[in-house]
Amino acid sequence: MREIVISNLMRAKNKQSFFALHQIQSKIKTLYPDVKIEFHILWDTTNELNLQNEKKWENLIDDEIENLYSYDKEFFNNYVKEFYGLDYQEKFTTWKAIYFVLMAHYLRRVKLKHYYLIYDDDILINDDFKHICDLILDKTPVMITEPMNGNCDKVLFQKLLNLFGEEFYHVYIQNNPLRYGFNAGFQGIDLSIYDNFLSKDRFQAILDLFEYKSIYDGEGNEIWGNERFIIDTQQQSFFGLMNTVLPQKPIHILNPEEYYVVPNWGTHPTKGLINSEDENGGWGIALQSKITHFIGHTRGKGKPKQFLDKVDEYLKTNNFL
Repeated sequence: MREIVISNLMRAKNKQSFFALHQIQSKIKTLYPDVKIEFHILWDTTNELNLQNEKKWENLIDDEIENLYSYDKEFFNNYVKEFYGLDYQEKFTTWKAIYFVLMAHYLRRVKLKHYYLIYDDDILINDDFKHICDLILDKTPVMITEPMNGNCDKVLFQKLLNLFGEEFYHVYIQNNPLRYGFNAGFQGIDLSIYDNFLSKDRFQAILDLFEYKSIYDGEGNEIWGNERFIIDTQQQSFFGLMNTVLPQKPIHILNPEEYYVVPNWGTHPTKGLINSEDENGGWGIALQSKITHFIGHTRGKGKPKQFLDKVDEYLKTNNFL
């Protein structure tokens, strides 16, 4: 049986996560009813708006979403301890994006999965998805660019170069000659990139790639600027670089004119200036992409109205609201 594995860390079993899971499940099943979908989700249960599980959406997730495997952070803390005898729990607590990396390692080492789609809960799929679904079923790495931020996945480049040697650089340039930056909120990942990191010493080499820093300073103030960028993009850099250099099949870069990830400010290289004060809150160009990812720091305000309205529209159309 053909299978698609989808995994990520999500905030809670709430309306947004139900929308995300149902959206992609529906897209795939409409195309290929016979395909088995597995969701492997780590439920964070805490987030910037302190949202807790809402019973209606929790029940809908349990009832409507097939083959859902749920995890918490303690599960992966124990995974590291039990399989490798390592205790990084304090570091993991400081920088929780490491759990994305751990989940994928677990899928490969324990679940013996070959490929998965990492898929955030703040994404709109604006086309029929067949092109991407076929690539996923073929286990071809799927990459979506951030045309306004080529450095979005580069912060670990020197560390990975040190780990693998000069050949890493040469293969990277061969596979991504324009040095695109790839978004890791939506990426089809070849899990064989972990095959050289299953032993204890090699697994620890992965863990030691990262800086376990908080996004808050010693006085409890949130950090911004370049330091925040480095902290926040480490996990994206790991997947973007490793999935470009080490997969078994050549990567497929989605057409950057049709598929791209941009914020609601700045200047798109071909579509022009983004006005964050316009009627779309600056999200108009992002919504023209066939995959729209509502990236950016929300600074305690939650996701923008333009995304939340689309969520409600979808849920109403499908009789969930």
